[in-house]
Amino acid sequence: MEWNPNLFFRPEGSPSPYALLILNQPINEKAFEVLNEHASYIICADGGANRLYDVAKSQGKESIILPNTIVGDLDSLHPQVRQHYENLGVTILEDPDQYSTDFTKCLKHLNTHSSEIVASPRKQRKDSSSGSKWAPDLVLEIVILGGLGGRVDQAFSQIHHLYMMTRAQRELRETSQDQDDQGQKKPPSAAGGNLYLVSEESITFVLQQGKNIIYTPGTRRPDIVQAAVDTDSPTENSEGTLKRKRDKEETEYFFEENIGIIPLSAPASITTQGFEWDVEDWHTEIGGQLSTSNHIRAEKVEIETSVPVLFTVELAQRLKR
Repeated sequence: MEWNPNLFFRPEGSPSPYALLILNQPINEKAFEVLNEHASYIICADGGANRLYDVAKSQGKESIILPNTIVGDLDSLHPQVRQHYENLGVTILEDPDQYSTDFTKCLKHLNTHSSEIVASPRKQRKDSSSGSKWAPDLVLEIVILGGLGGRVDQAFSQIHHLYMMTRAQRELRETSQDQDDQGQKKPPSAAGGNLYLVSEESITFVLQQGKNIIYTPGTRRPDIVQAAVDTDSPTENSEGTLKRKRDKEETEYFFEENIGIIPLSAPASITTQGFEWDVEDWHTEIGGQLSTSNHIRAEKVEIETSVPVLFTVELAQRLKR
């Protein structure tokens, strides 16, 4: 399975459509500013609409930065926020089901309407040569904005839902690729995209059993920074060198080098490639050995795991809350 978490932070925009799902958690405003620029769709999970409203209002843009849809049981949505968005034509869907969370309700909505979103995103991306829309076989990726730095139980709840929903997404994608009753391959579906959780300082996702390839260009690695400094002209003063380093960080870096690989549901055996400390058939479990604070050392890293594990990488300083 392949993962490309840097796609969403590129200044030119992602080559794949993605939806931005905002939970009722503190918003990483710096990351949101970048993610909002090219998101195909914005959906708020109930009180997540309050969070979006507060961020937009602080910029004087509460009538400009709008969600496409608000979904949930609506017990957390402030009346004045609801009225504000209703007046501006935002779709608000009440789902009273108490056996599902607002997160899962939003995910269900995105999967149901994924093909429509890909075909007609909120900000139409056009190919410079053909002016075409997204290709119909592209899967809608889902970027979740939520916090992990508050209450510990809420942080674990988010990790739990990320784990469960990632498994559900994978099953949905596999089902959508099956044949119909007549043995014919089903038409392409945009449902079942990967889930990425963006919190205050990290982007996190659940790797699946087997081999996972993660593309990591745009990582601020000391070996690359030093190489750039070494190639500077020897006659240039240090102030100029430092300024260029700062400019590079501001425009090109998406991640810091630090990563973690955390087993969740069961002990795991992992083999890695592309990190400072690679391992082979390494046993990891809660209460035993854990892979934390390892360092990216390649533009493409690989992790093979016996069971699903959590992968987290630190955001670049300019993208932290």
